[in-house]
Amino acid sequence: MNRSINRRTFLRTSGICLGLPFLESMTPSAAAASTVKPPMRLLIIGTPFGFDPPEFVPTTTGRDYELTPYLKNLADHRDDLTLITGTSHPDSGAAHQSEVVLLSGAPYPDSSFNLKNTISIDQEFASHFRGQTRYSSLVLSTGGHFPVPSISITANGVPIPPEESPSKIFASLFLGGNAEEKMRELDRIREGRSLLDFVGERAKRLSRQVSSDDRDRLEEYFTSVRDVEKQLQMSREWVHRPKPTVPGKPPKDIEGPGQQGSKLKLMLDMTRLALVTDSTRSICLRTFGDHHSLTHHGRETEKVTQLQKVETELIQSFSSLLDQLKTSRESTGERLLDNTMVLLTSNMRDGNSHKCWDAPAILAGGGFKHGSHISFHPEWM
Repeated sequence: MNRSINRRTFLRTSGICLGLPFLESMTPSAAAASTVKPPMRLLIIGTPFGFDPPEFVPTTTGRDYELTPYLKNLADHRDDLTLITGTSHPDSGAAHQSEVVLLSGAPYPDSSFNLKNTISIDQEFASHFRGQTRYSSLVLSTGGHFPVPSISITANGVPIPPEESPSKIFASLFLGGNAEEKMRELDRIREGRSLLDFVGERAKRLSRQVSSDDRDRLEEYFTSVRDVEKQLQMSREWVHRPKPTVPGKPPKDIEGPGQQGSKLKLMLDMTRLALVTDSTRSICLRTFGDHHSLTHHGRETEKVTQLQKVETELIQSFSSLLDQLKTSRESTGERLLDNTMVLLTSNMRDGNSHKCWDAPAILAGGGFKHGSHISFHPEWM
């Protein structure tokens, strides 16, 4: 293929693959439960600095593409992943700041040099499963807020603050609160419902006094309110349900700089546990390292060597995650990976060039036919 594909188009097309949500009414009797097709999951791993192109991008396409030094770390998963290059974000010239629209494909900046973000693909996916899992989504980070705090965006264009503590994630997945804590949680939910009732009533009165255009905007607001009300009701029901059995000791958070590799591995362990227990079906993990200065290497040998070591470690952690998703089994006997779409991507080609084109992407699992390198702009290889 000889033309570039817009990243926004790529994201929208990916949405077609999401399929229908796994509805309770689709579940047969317990005797036949083992034959039910497991639900699809989505795990997105975003990294803000791209990858060193000579080490990452193959010079050939198709099923017989030659593995580059980075991709050799994924050789055992070749038939379970697709390498995608040549995608671009043509409306973005903001370099690092373009990360905030990595999963939405929204123009950044727009014609008036303002950011008007839209919902990220992980949150769109999560909206199809609300109420079916304890958490509609998990938004995680290995730390660091440069250049943006989050890549997961609500329908209103607001970044969702990520959780950076593996120990807190573990507690939310497995540790049940005592009676007092549950009461506080229920009180919080009731307070949220009371606030919605109050604001909603005032908005209804206001709708009788405004223009037709403003009424359309208010209707959008009412739709959002109704969605939040449903989420609050679902949250109330999950408070009373027991959590999965604790699989071991809680992890210890890793503090301090220079340990991004260990932090990432620990966070990936938490994502696997969340997927295995079906605590959520949508996870967005933003990786961040202390190696930003190394990405501005100007091809200096020492800096490039150090950068490649950091990026290799990230790829190796990704490979280990795929290993774990392969060995984890569904009730049907299928591999967890077969029902989990795992996307590793970035908003930039690489940190040295700051280019928002030829963005790297690896899509693994999800039951797709894999094994190829697809380039939408071969001349960029």
